[in-house]
Amino acid sequence: MEYRGRKTLIVALFCLLSLTGCEKSALYSSLTEQQANEVEAALLQVNINAVKVRAENGEDWAINVERDQLPQAMAVLREQGLPRFDSLSMGDIFRKEGFVSSPMEEKARYLYALSQELSATLMEIDGVVSARVHVALPQQGLLDEKKDSASVSVVIIQQPSVDLSIHETDIKAIITDGVEGVDDVNRVTVKFFTRNGYGNSMSAASQVTAQRSSKNVL
Repeated sequence: MEYRGRKTLIVALFCLLSLTGCEKSALYSSLTEQQANEVEAALLQVNINAVKVRAENGEDWAINVERDQLPQAMAVLREQGLPRFDSLSMGDIFRKEGFVSSPMEEKARYLYALSQELSATLMEIDGVVSARVHVALPQQGLLDEKKDSASVSVVIIQQPSVDLSIHETDIKAIITDGVEGVDDVNRVTVKFFTRNGYGNSMSAASQVTAQRSSKNVL
């Protein structure tokens, strides 16, 4: 009887430890279905047992993983820039709220909206974790005959496994075509970074362009 009791206790402890080791924890709990699908796919690809479930509010989605895999899951998602959150569109930013904006406010909102749209476009490139676009439009006087060119600075965070600098020319073309007043690709500066540190060095010409850009901001 004593042996049988010890055997039962050992089996019970084994089952308890097994359940504890497989205990799920919520990694995210307020995601859209698309965000949840992207997160789940990224984690399953590296053999992390992720499960997409309905959040408690019944509307959002949550991602659960085994508790001992939480650190690895967070590292994987950070490297891939997930989950991706929607940026504001031009329609969102320029939605009128019943008041008249000053010309300076309208210009600021336009620049912000344009930057958001361009950033969203760059985010569609494989390997981009995040992208920031800063547009600088020169101040023009009423009597100025010659218009100065606008300038743009782009910062791209890339995954460690890729080198997006080989697409720098294409990225500059996207920006040049997307910003009115940029008539020279040399007015576009693109900087690449990874999660592990600094990417490509900035050339002397790019430093001059970046300095000019900062002076032309509102």
